[in-house]
Amino acid sequence: MAKVRGVTSARLYRAAGAAALSGGLMRLVAAFPVTENEIALEWLYTAIDVLLLFGVMGIYLSRAPRLGFLGFASFIVAVAALSFIGGPDADPFGFSTYQEGATTLAIAMVGLSIAWFRAGERPFAPPLCWFASVIAAGVLAILPAPFSNDGLLAAGALFGAGFVVAGWQLIGSSPQRDERALSS
Repeated sequence: MAKVRGVTSARLYRAAGAAALSGGLMRLVAAFPVTENEIALEWLYTAIDVLLLFGVMGIYLSRAPRLGFLGFASFIVAVAALSFIGGPDADPFGFSTYQEGATTLAIAMVGLSIAWFRAGERPFAPPLCWFASVIAAGVLAILPAPFSNDGLLAAGALFGAGFVVAGWQLIGSSPQRDERALSS
């Protein structure tokens, strides 16, 4: 792919990797109670959502030719879910847009993970973390207290860890692979 004023696909992938890594680290930290200031938390989650949005774009596009229709559909749903959960926690539709969007995002990442495994993509850690986040939320929720209270904490930490590893891989990926992925 040709350069456009110094912008190359390799640089864009690295920027998306940095966004995924940063958003994942922030999501990992946000899984634990860092502040009780509601305004600060809204800004933190907004930053996380924006970073994960750019991160998921790079994560998907760097391997799009190999992920097939399931990968594409999962990517579209993930982008829509991240767009849906961003912003204040208002309930303009009579339900929690954050809760429904987060659930939809988790399902989309499981779909992307299935496509990832089916294509034999590496590393395996990101999809394993995304699968584990859904399993942790479900299993810990049915256990008695105090474990039932830790499901969302564990899910958030695992979800963020998946983006950290995927982002790290994008930052270190070779420009030749990136160019081939875009030109396929």
